[in-house]
Amino acid sequence: MTLTFQDDMRTLFGTNPETAVIVMESMGVDAVGLNCSTGPDKMHEVVQRMLRVSSIPLVVKPNAGLPKLEDGKTTYDMDAEEFAKEMFPLAQMGATILGGCCGTTPLHIQKMIQNLENEKAVLPEKKQIRALTNERNFLEIDLDGTFSIVGERINPTGKKNLQEELRQKKMDLVIDMAEEQVAKGAKILDVNMGTNGIDEKEMMLMAVNELTLAVDVPLCIDSSYVDIVEEALRIYPGRALINSISLEPEKIKHLIPAAKKYGAMFILLPLSDKGLPENLEEKKEIIHTILTEAKKYGLSEKDIVVDGLVATIGANKKAAIEVLETIRYCKEELGVATICGLSNISFGLPERQFVNTAFLTMAIAQGLTMAIANPSQTLLTNAALATDLLLNKANADLNYINGVNKAEISTGDNANRQSSEEDGHPLYLAVVKGKDGQALALAKEEIEKGEKPGQIIDSYLIPAINHVGELFEKGTYFLPQLIASAEAMEKAIDYLEPYLAKERGDQKLDTIVMATVKGDIHDIGKNLVVLMLKNYGYDVIDLGKDVDNQLVIDTAIKENAAIIGLSALMTTTMTEMKEVVDLAKAQGVKAKIIIGGAVVTESYAEEIGADGYSKDAREAVKLVNKLLGR
Repeated sequence: MTLTFQDDMRTLFGTNPETAVIVMESMGVDAVGLNCSTGPDKMHEVVQRMLRVSSIPLVVKPNAGLPKLEDGKTTYDMDAEEFAKEMFPLAQMGATILGGCCGTTPLHIQKMIQNLENEKAVLPEKKQIRALTNERNFLEIDLDGTFSIVGERINPTGKKNLQEELRQKKMDLVIDMAEEQVAKGAKILDVNMGTNGIDEKEMMLMAVNELTLAVDVPLCIDSSYVDIVEEALRIYPGRALINSISLEPEKIKHLIPAAKKYGAMFILLPLSDKGLPENLEEKKEIIHTILTEAKKYGLSEKDIVVDGLVATIGANKKAAIEVLETIRYCKEELGVATICGLSNISFGLPERQFVNTAFLTMAIAQGLTMAIANPSQTLLTNAALATDLLLNKANADLNYINGVNKAEISTGDNANRQSSEEDGHPLYLAVVKGKDGQALALAKEEIEKGEKPGQIIDSYLIPAINHVGELFEKGTYFLPQLIASAEAMEKAIDYLEPYLAKERGDQKLDTIVMATVKGDIHDIGKNLVVLMLKNYGYDVIDLGKDVDNQLVIDTAIKENAAIIGLSALMTTTMTEMKEVVDLAKAQGVKAKIIIGGAVVTESYAEEIGADGYSKDAREAVKLVNKLLGR
């Protein structure tokens, strides 16, 4: 499995090199690596980052440098000798399967083989990395590392407002809870959609999709139904944590194979179909039985997190001691991570927070890896930070200082908040956060209050999408968030359009014709440009992909277009752009022509006589506004 990385060392959807390796390796691929996008001289850091976490062979297939057009033909700037020379250090680093992508020839490969014939392959060492991921980043789980909180709040039990929202198929509260928990320090989010009167599977899948965009932490899939867990794992773009697998026949039969198939870690709950274990030895026996079953499917200790199974000390005075021994045993004798839910320990007691906090500090000292808890309970979270500090864990000093400061800020005066985003208008925030349903509802509210549609767009929607563009440029947002925000804005614009038409009267919108050129079937980038331009008030005619050159010209003439936008992803199809430019000039088309796409450059735009080039959707909007004097 190979992936293409951009200049920021992330894929188009924002996945970093380590996350890509962790996810692919957990799903059982035999080799992982990178291909295309650049020459071997630009791949060193990505290769190093992949090798840090990879236990399987690393594949490297670079281009022969960068593409350029000479006399209408695509060439690459790295000859076979230079290519072979630049591949040598990659092999020395530990890349073991080497090849070539765009621009390489049999001679490039032959020279590379000759250059490496005396080099012995450096096979990757077996790494003992435990990690969960979301789509973009990973969380390493170190048995001796800092403690992590699994946020527990996304669970409708006892939350009437959340139950009602889920019945209406809304996700606003779920997203708010997720963002708040992450802001308070949760490293993983437990997601449970179990309540009466809803389709739990539908809402779980909706939550997984929405949370993947909204927050940058891994998810813990929490359901009593194996089919819901399996379906959620199937769509989750990362390595999730299953909550949980006990010694019940149905879960052993279905969820352990699902964990292997989808590359998930799972919480081992030491329960059987007979109920709670009667003593510590029985608990250990169940742990061993489930571990043995997991190993039959190729899973190992680093894929498992054991639940300490906390009982209340009101019913069993040895409950805390038994959990602490379970934690110690799992860490020191089995080499397995551990987790527990805290609140059971104090059930039925007064001032429960003190019991919970004391128990947490004792558990962390015994080696507890993570706990399911509410990160808004600052007594608990600060105690955890302090315990890590006293145990001299890596980075615990900085974590303590930053974490305690964060807790103080969160309980302080709102007047001290610095974030203009958080203090923004609800409609602005809905677009920034990609909440399309909320954006539509809030646009309706503004109209009902008597606001003019143009003012709504200028005051809230345009500033919001501009801010999203800035976040995208900074690498804070990636393509999925950009698309979600653009779609949220589109929902609001679509609603406002009839009111805008009345406000404009006879004033005609500028028309833009967009197309992916003949022979090219890639249209993700072009589709995003179309969406963004529509949101900025342009009348966009999208001709789709693999569009005949003359059709582009005919449409521009028929619709009296002000702009023609052309996209190409491949060097073999970008030459069609010149054909369109030449046809436009020959037939007297007045529309200005702009171009873009992964292989296109500003110098190529100048070379073929186009009126402009943009590297992405945000730049395309700026370029069109400039060309049309807006």
